[in-house]
Amino acid sequence: MNLKASKLVVGHSPEHVLLGPLDHVWKAGGMHLLLGGNGSGKSSLLRTLVQALPALSGHVSISDGDHEVKPEFRSKWTKSMAFVSSRPPQQVGLTVKEVWALSGNPSDVEAWHPDLMRLANSRLSELSDGQAQQVMVARAMLQSDRWLVLDEPTAFLDVKAQRRLWQMLEGHVARGGGVLMATHDLWGVERWAQAQPEATLSRSSLAVIREGALGELPLHSSKEDLSELLA
Repeated sequence: MNLKASKLVVGHSPEHVLLGPLDHVWKAGGMHLLLGGNGSGKSSLLRTLVQALPALSGHVSISDGDHEVKPEFRSKWTKSMAFVSSRPPQQVGLTVKEVWALSGNPSDVEAWHPDLMRLANSRLSELSDGQAQQVMVARAMLQSDRWLVLDEPTAFLDVKAQRRLWQMLEGHVARGGGVLMATHDLWGVERWAQAQPEATLSRSSLAVIREGALGELPLHSSKEDLSELLA
């Protein structure tokens, strides 16, 4: 089901509008990458889409043309949309398996990401940033097989952990889910786009927020061009 914003205005108050009005559709089964400088409104847009920040006006929905899910239908909405922040909550004293169990059946993680099962009995607070973030992405996948919305999830990870997280997101897309991710990982964006089949790229997008508007970019933009754009 596609994620749709209709006349959406994002901001913290009518006097502090960051983005919009926005009419946009993010296609299901695609990887949608969002760029922008600090303070451009990336995080606010994502938090508005997942209903963590109230929209100033307009609305959000998930639809396949025949069926529509709106935030008012809370139980259906939370099963269709999962959010991952830039920092995992490592102060949590639960084990990894207990964290997963809050959102779904931990055995599904074994099917999707068997390498993570070695962490199942560890406490989240004992893990590295990279390990904890992978655990939280797996938790989000248990919550929703549709949309994952991620706010710079690789920001505090080393190169190895960044690559592993991209692989996890690729797996979610391959299973038919959608990903909307704000990122500064321009190398990861370039590498991902170069490795994808045309069918995946046709459902995916790359965009930048500038001056209160969302602008589309070519998916095969080089990291050098993107860096220049954001400078």
